[in-house]
Amino acid sequence: MSERAEPCALASEFTAALARQQQLAERREEIVTRLHDEVERLRRGEVQVALDLVRHSLIRLHDQILRQAEHVSGPLGVDELRALLTALADEAADTVARTGVERYVPRPGEAFDMALQRPVGRAAAEGPEVDRTVARVVAAGFVQGERVVRKADVVVSRWEPEAP
Repeated sequence: MSERAEPCALASEFTAALARQQQLAERREEIVTRLHDEVERLRRGEVQVALDLVRHSLIRLHDQILRQAEHVSGPLGVDELRALLTALADEAADTVARTGVERYVPRPGEAFDMALQRPVGRAAAEGPEVDRTVARVVAAGFVQGERVVRKADVVVSRWEPEAP
């Protein structure tokens, strides 16, 4: 091969290799774009599935409220109203439970736990053995496994000995 033909052949090979690399880069870009679009489509689908679960549960709650309303024929007594509202709150908690979040209600007398409970008030303790325990639950908490979604609101017992 002549000295002139050799650089031309090398340049031609280099140009062909460069063109192949460009085609590969374009193909990779197409694949990345297609995969990104597919991931986004799947993500939207997962969100819709989760929302459908909540929607269906809320629709059930809606229907239960209307069924309860149909049975009201006159003024409700305090006990009847309390039972009705408690049943509706239980149904709402069941709705939340279907999303994987459980209601957490501490028991009066158990030790106050800052990780699971939020103090919203203070009550005088009857003795030092009940200092820093739950006196009363104001609102339930909600947990999802180890994750606290909402802390329970509690009134905490505090022992304050009388001054001599």
